Amino acid sequence: MRSKTSAIILILAIFGLGAITGAVGHYLYQEQTRPEVSPRTSRPAPRDPIDDMAQGLHLDSAQKEKLRAIFAQSRDRYRKLSHEFRPNYESIRSETRQAIREILSEEQKKAFDEFIRKEDERHGWRGSRERKR
Repeated sequence: MRSKTSAIILILAIFGLGAITGAVGHYLYQEQTRPEVSPRTSRPAPRDPIDDMAQGLHLDSAQKEKLRAIFAQSRDRYRKLSHEFRPNYESIRSETRQAIREILSEEQKKAFDEFIRKEDERHGWRGSRERKR
């Protein structure tokens, strides 16, 4: 009888250790494969395209610095272009929101306004709709 009890305890101990090992392994796997999350948005943190490209193309440090300069110049040009077209986007956004408000009841308008406030906050828009930098 004692050997039967010992065998059951041994089987349960092995099963328990296996479950613990599986849980720890699963946790470690999830930690390794989970993308880094940006604390502000709960979305995966953006990767540095310069580092990705430099690594993928095996660039030396001089090439990497030139690549940084090219990206900086392009970023400045994109910002200028964005500032030129921003009023058009703002106009469309405003017109769209107004058209939506026109089909809503007063209670729905309150909920819509709260929804818009949260979306603007989530996307980093200020009250003036100017993009945060």
